[in-house]
Amino acid sequence: MYDFCICLAKADGGDGMIQKLKQMWKKAAESPQENRQHDVALAVAALMVEIMRMDGKLQDAERSEIIRHLEARFALSHAEIHILIEKAAQDVQEALDMHQFTSVVVKGFSTPERIDILVELWKVAKADGHVDPYEEQLIRRMADLLGLHHSQFIQAKISAGVE
Repeated sequence: MYDFCICLAKADGGDGMIQKLKQMWKKAAESPQENRQHDVALAVAALMVEIMRMDGKLQDAERSEIIRHLEARFALSHAEIHILIEKAAQDVQEALDMHQFTSVVVKGFSTPERIDILVELWKVAKADGHVDPYEEQLIRRMADLLGLHHSQFIQAKISAGVE
């Protein structure tokens, strides 16, 4: 990669390519906190939406639970939450796996915060009065991807009131 950049820089007279690379790196480093916050909120919303979709039934109780948790966690307006959920649903539909969302959560939250998010995922799963085995399996997989131990997975389940 380095050699490729040097070749391009030489072909461009040197200055143009190097300036473009510097601008690109500077822009990436100065990414506004607001955009990072949006990415984290979208990732959490995507995890919650995937839990809601897992049992094949999109229930109002689960959607209300998602709205409640996202409003509390990210201090967004009701309208912003609905847009976020729609975007998350679209992203989940197009995603190949959950890693693209869980990796953002891991980078954006401490371990205790990730445990709290896991509790919220359990609450979304049980919002319809019943935790489907597929929902439980998905939450277990998400806990692993979030870097949480099995004991933390169990503690989150208990904290959410799931038996």
